[in-house]
Amino acid sequence: MSQYVAEAKQIIRSHKYVMLTANWCPDCVYANSIWRKYGVLNKVSQFEVGGYDRDKLNKYRDAFAEVAGIRNLPTIFVDGKVWGTEAELHKFEREGTLLEELKKIGLIN
Repeated sequence: MSQYVAEAKQIIRSHKYVMLTANWCPDCVYANSIWRKYGVLNKVSQFEVGGYDRDKLNKYRDAFAEVAGIRNLPTIFVDGKVWGTEAELHKFEREGTLLEELKKIGLIN
């Protein structure tokens, strides 16, 4: 097992809410705007890969793909499992159920 896979597993296990993100990714910026809007940005641990060179960035993304089956930016994990991406956030916003969904996962009381 590569160090990247081991680290990806540790990151996912170590936080109730974690997001694989990159500072240059527009979908990640959108997801963070949702966290700010609902006052939960500080509850979502961010694993930022945007500052790495392309080789290291891809190693981390591949490691997350091996561990979780997904390498999207952003990928949102809840309790060690993939919860979704920005696509789910958009869907829940469109359907008017985002607040309810965030309550379901305990991000909002």
